[in-house]
Formats: sequence, C-alpha cells, structure tokens
Amino acid sequence: MARIRIGRWAWVLVVALAAVLAMSACGGDNNEEKTPTAGTPQATGAPAYTPGPGQTNGVTDTEILLGGHLPLSGFAAAWGVNLKAGMDAWVAYVNDNGGVNGRKIKLIVEDDQYTGPLASEVVRKLVEQDKVFAIVGGLGTVPDTAVYKYLEVNGVPDMFLLAGLSKLTDPVVKTRFSYLVDYTDEGRILGEYIAKNYPGKKVGIIEQNDEFGQEGEKGIREGVASANNEVVVEMFETTESDLSAQVQRLKNQNVEVMAIYGEPIQATSAIKNAHETLNWQVPIVITGVDAVEIVGALAGYANIEGTVSVVFGHQAYETDWPGIAKYREVLAKYASGKTPENLTLTGASIIDFTVKALTDAGPDLTRDSFLKAAESLCGYESFASFKGAGVKLSPTDHRPIEAEQYVKATMDNTQNPPLFKWQAIGEPISFESTPNCP
Repeated sequence: MARIRIGRWAWVLVVALAAVLAMSACGGDNNEEKTPTAGTPQATGAPAYTPGPGQTNGVTDTEILLGGHLPLSGFAAAWGVNLKAGMDAWVAYVNDNGGVNGRKIKLIVEDDQYTGPLASEVVRKLVEQDKVFAIVGGLGTVPDTAVYKYLEVNGVPDMFLLAGLSKLTDPVVKTRFSYLVDYTDEGRILGEYIAKNYPGKKVGIIEQNDEFGQEGEKGIREGVASANNEVVVEMFETTESDLSAQVQRLKNQNVEVMAIYGEPIQATSAIKNAHETLNWQVPIVITGVDAVEIVGALAGYANIEGTVSVVFGHQAYETDWPGIAKYREVLAKYASGKTPENLTLTGASIIDFTVKALTDAGPDLTRDSFLKAAESLCGYESFASFKGAGVKLSPTDHRPIEAEQYVKATMDNTQNPPLFKWQAIGEPISFESTPNCP
C-alpha cells in the first residue's frame, strides 16, 4: 500500500480530538491604564488614537522584543506549534541578515491553549512584565476576542491577527491589524462558487454558534442570493466535537450542498460523518481556516478529496514560485526537520509583514512610527503573495490580504509517496478595498 505523508503533529491532534476544552473569553487591565467600561470611548466605538506611554517598550539599541500567543499545548497544538516554527525560522533568517535597522528581533511566544482566560493571562505577562514592543500573530476567535480590547486600551500594537472577525477592523483602530480575510468576504466567495456550480440546489450550512459562524453564513447567503438556492442552517457550540447529529439532520432535509464554518476539529467531524459514516457523497465547501494539510489527514484523504475551500496566497508546495522556493530554503536552514506546509508558511509570512513595517519605521523606532509605517504599506509583495495582489494598507484599511483563490482537496499520485494538497482552481479573486493606496 502506498505510504501517505502525514506530519507527526497530525497524530498529536488526532489523539487530542476528544479533549476539546471549554473556551470562554475574559479581559484584563494593567497598572497604567484602566480597562474600558460602559461609556468610555473604547467601549462605545473606535477611540481617536493618541500616542500613549510605552512608545519604546521592548526597543533597545540592539534589540526589538516582540510577543505572541498561540496554542502550544492542548487540542489545537498542531496549529500553534507549526505557526511558531515558521515565525521562529523567519526571525532567525532576518537576524542572520542584519536584523532591522541594526537591531535583532527577539520573539517570545506564550502558550494560550486556545482559551480566553489563558490568553488574557499570558498577554498581560508579555505586556506588563516582559514589556514587549508589539504582539504579533494571535490565533483564533476566542483568544483574540479575549485580549484585543486590553491591547487597544494600552496602546500595544496588535499585529496581523489570525482571526477574520469584522469587529477587529471595523471600525479601524490604529493599533490593530488583521491577517485573515474577513469571514463575510470569504463566505461570499464560497457562496458564489456554490451559486455557479450548484444553482438552485438546497444548501445546508453547519456553523459555529458565534460571530465566526454567523459572519460566514452571512457571506454565503450573499453569494448564493442570485441563484435561487434555499439555505438551511445547523449550529454547534465551540465545546462540541461530534457533529454527527447536525450532519444527519441536514441529510434528512435533503440538502444537496454542505458548507462548513467551524474550527478544524468540527469540520473534520462533519466531513467524516457525511462521507464515511452515512455514505452521503454530498459536495462540501469549507472555510479557508481549514485549508491546511493536517485537516486532510484528520478527515481522511478519501473523505475530504473533492472538498472546496479558499486560500489567500501561494502555498507551500508551489516550488515554481520564487517566494515559496525562498521560504522552503529558510525553513530547511532554520527549522530543520519541519516539513514545508501552509501553517509554517503563514507564520513566516506574519513575521515578514511585521519586519517590513519595522524597517519602514526607520531607526528611531516607536510604536507610533511603526503603526504609521504599517498603514503606509502599499503594493508590498511578500514571498507568498499572489502576483499583483501585494499588501495595500491605509489609515482606513487594516486588512493586508484581500484576495483569495479557490482550492480543491486533491491527492497528487504523481508523487512518491502520494501527496495531499489543496490544488488551486482558476485565478485569484481580488476584493481589494484600497486599490489606489497613497
């Protein structure tokens, strides 16, 4: 039997699937400024930004101290560990090539276990004890929701978040930038795929019962609005890992296309239950959050093959793209033994964006100059950017990635052993909100 490539962290997550943690959000304050309460500008809308204290926290003549929070243990460790590996590798590469305006980067990433309370605890530690200059690459709706207001109130740059919630950038807040595409925009693109390929078919959405799922549903409904597709919805809580009941109900309602807006654990449960347990070969589309290699291993390659999703840049296997070739070279040198894949690629890309803004801020680095430099990124093409879809930011646009491409779960049998990948379909779709940045 042909051997399939499965990273060792896939097995970590397989073992941990049954150990889903209850996820809740909480915030915090520090001893310099108060947490927002009802009636304060921070609580009622986007505050006017004025440079606050701590402008040069984490900056010395030789170093820039950055912080991050990722799940490095628990059920989501496979995501956090691989993201951190990519971040660490790119930091090492930058430092070996002179650093940023003569300063080396030091990155401290704390383990939030993908929970709100622990995210609050470790972020307070990074800000109040370690005195980091900025937080970079926080992963996930629950952890990011727990800390984003705390960082905003304290004037700490909260950079390139791995969460696509609209509230993170609408309204725009000077100190916060997202990395993922807005979930509603992404949902609309997936809905347009359904409308084009399955017009008039009954669509069943399985969604997480929070803003993540709700915004995805909103986008899908917008995307299918012109194609006469009936839409029915089944929800699940973040603490659920078995979605067999929701899938069965959709099948009983004669759904003809299934869309999934949830974390990878729930997405893989729904896919396996539909295709394997029920032998229901319904076409499936899933959020781009789940378009990573490990989801194929967890769902089972026979089950996930043909599933459609979206990605927001070139992928780790696209070695004919010069930027990806460079990323693989960096990963091989600074993360020996790590297999190139889309999570390490994302981690490296986040650091690349951050380094570009730090460099443009100049040698007299402050939080204010850094944020202004980030808002001025115009047309910057990172190593994974689609051609012609470089980063375009402005004081009213804090989303660097506003282009996606359809992909389909595919087994490449020309490789030995066979390689699972998300195969690109067609050309990237741009919905850039700042086409003519200054």
